[in-house]
Parts: sequence; C-alpha cells; structure tokens
Amino acid sequence: MQGNEALSSAIEAANQNGRFFCKFISANDVGINGAHQEGVYLNKKSWDMFFHEPIPSIGILDRQVKIHIDDWEPFESRVVYYTSKKEFRITQFWTNTPFEKNEAVGALIAFIPVSPDDYKVYLFNTEEEIEEFIDTFSLSLLNNFAIYNNINGQEIEVVQTLEDIINQSIEGIENFPTTAEMSQMSRDIFINFHKKKVIIPDKDLLNWVDTEYTVFRMLEKYIYRNELVKPFMDIEPLIEFANMALNRRKSRAGKSLENHVNYIFTSANLPFNNPGRTEAKKKPDFLFPSTEEYKNIDYPDNKLIMLGAKTTCKDRWRQVLNEANRIPHKHLLTLQQGISKNQMDEMQEENLTLVVPKPLHGYYPKEYQERLWTLEQFIRFIKEKYSD
Repeated sequence: MQGNEALSSAIEAANQNGRFFCKFISANDVGINGAHQEGVYLNKKSWDMFFHEPIPSIGILDRQVKIHIDDWEPFESRVVYYTSKKEFRITQFWTNTPFEKNEAVGALIAFIPVSPDDYKVYLFNTEEEIEEFIDTFSLSLLNNFAIYNNINGQEIEVVQTLEDIINQSIEGIENFPTTAEMSQMSRDIFINFHKKKVIIPDKDLLNWVDTEYTVFRMLEKYIYRNELVKPFMDIEPLIEFANMALNRRKSRAGKSLENHVNYIFTSANLPFNNPGRTEAKKKPDFLFPSTEEYKNIDYPDNKLIMLGAKTTCKDRWRQVLNEANRIPHKHLLTLQQGISKNQMDEMQEENLTLVVPKPLHGYYPKEYQERLWTLEQFIRFIKEKYSD
C-alpha cells in the first residue's frame, strides 16, 4: 500500500476505533544498541490498551495478539511484561513484518486495537506522513510516545501538571495568539509555574515545546467550543472548518521550535539573525553572526555559521545543504527521536552536524551518539567563535 493510502487507512482506523498507542522507533526497539532481545518497547501508560488485568508485582505476564498490516498476512506476536526488568514490549514482531527494521529507526509506529486480540499496525517513515498523522490527532511525542483515547467522544488525556494554570491563562481568549505570542505565553507559564531562574537549554527547550503543545490543545477546545457542539448542516462548512483547524496546527508546530530557540540564543547573548538571508532568496533559520557579515565578502568564511531548525529531519535534512554557499559545514537542530545508521553516515558525508537536545540522544544508535551535539554544546561553540 502506498504512503498516502496507508496514512488514510491509519487515520480512518484510528477514528473508527477511537484509541491507539504510537511511538517513535528507537535504536533499542530494533536491537541495534546491544539489547539481548528485540521488540518494540511499550509504555506502561498504555497498559490498558494491551492487557486486561492489573500490572503484576512479580513474574512475567504475557499474551498472544494478532497483528494486521495492510497488504500483509496477519501474524501472531507476543505482548510481554517482565516485572524483574520492568520491561513492557511486543516481541515476535520484526521478523514477521514487511518492514526493514534497521531503516525504521526514527519512524512512527501506531498500534490500533480493533478487537481485544487484534491490532492494526502502521509505520510512517517520511516527515509528511508522520506530521500528517500527528497533526490530525494533535499529538505530542516529546516523551517518545503518545496515547490517544477518544471513546464515545470523551477524550482521555494523560494528566498535565500545568493544566490548571494553563486553564486560568487562556480564560477569556477568543482568538488564537500569533505563533510568537503563543510561544512566549507557554514559556511564561512554565517558568512561573516551576519558579525557574536559570535556563537549561537542552531540557527547557523540550519543556517549552511540550508546554506549548498543551496550551494549543486547550486553546483549541476553548476557542472552538461553539463549533464543536453545534451540528454542521452541510458538508462543505464542515470540511472548511476541519481544514482550517488542521492548517493552524501545522503552522503553529512549524514555528514553535524556532521561536523557543530564538529566545534561548537571545538570552545567551549570541549574535545572530533569525531568519538569516544568504544567496538569492535563501533564508537559513539561524545565521551567525549576521546577514550583514555574510554578505560582506571581506568577512572570513570560517567565522560564518548557520543552523537549521526542524522538528523532524528524516527526509528534510538535505534542505539545509544549499542554504548558505559560504558555509561548507552545516548544523541542524532537530527534535527527531532517532534515525538510521545509513542516514547518519549520509549526514557526515555531507558535512552536516546534528544538534539534538541531550534527553533525546538515547534514541539514536549508540555508536553514533558521539556525533550528536547538544544544544548547550552548540551555544558554547558559538560563544567561543565570537569571543575574540
């Protein structure tokens, strides 16, 4: 089944059944980090989606389930929980699927229960498919996984620690703030709630992006409250409203990362333009020290730095390669949770360094993690470059 058909099938199945568990495939999930056994790790918060009894305190709990993949013969897999290791995963899986497991690192996999013992499984391996699925259900996967439960129209969410203060902050807002305003609001909420005085770039970037996701979801429910309770009398207004809501989700997600990185760099007193401007109409996300110096032919090339910012980079990392001709070595900041060894090798060959928040490094192949820069490391690099 082609990508668009698989995506449509997944969205239809998820809507029809009302719940699913999804996660980004990590190196551990495919057994390339030296794990003794292979299997997709499941999060215990999704327990009720795979088991019908409580989490045991001793021993091993397992059951056989049937996996259904479009255009593929159904097969049996084993869902197992080891209390000694506190590991919850699905095994007997990769060898029975049509997926090439080593190329699946960084892909999004979704398990949709269609009966107590049957699960439809979809794997999305391109940014377009991943983002379309995430945006359709407005998911946050900064913790690597998401649980969607919308039985009988009553969505059940993982409890958000900031929910009360967010509710108070959005009360009375009738129109969506600009993307910059929403990012600022989210940072303020998180910083004030946790009484933070010092920015920890790698952790706080993830915290702020995640908080903004929650703010946006709650704003959607609040601002769209009238549209969500009144019936649409014709299909065209319904389609128009759905497209408008989905496009807003996409545009916000695309700017959120950039807004928060801008704030971190500004707070660190780094010299940069966001966006920068180079040849023709090219606009790298962050250009150091400035567009003015880039266009000054007397300014040394080795003092110029560019940083792209993309939430995912499995396909789009190549877009940054031609954004600044004077800068042979590019940097790319991403929240991508793992990519394959082949892609890591391709990036190195193209003189591209990935900048990944430290908490996400564990999702990458172990022997390649030393190639990753943390955001803190990149900031130190910039400060040293322009210290003289």
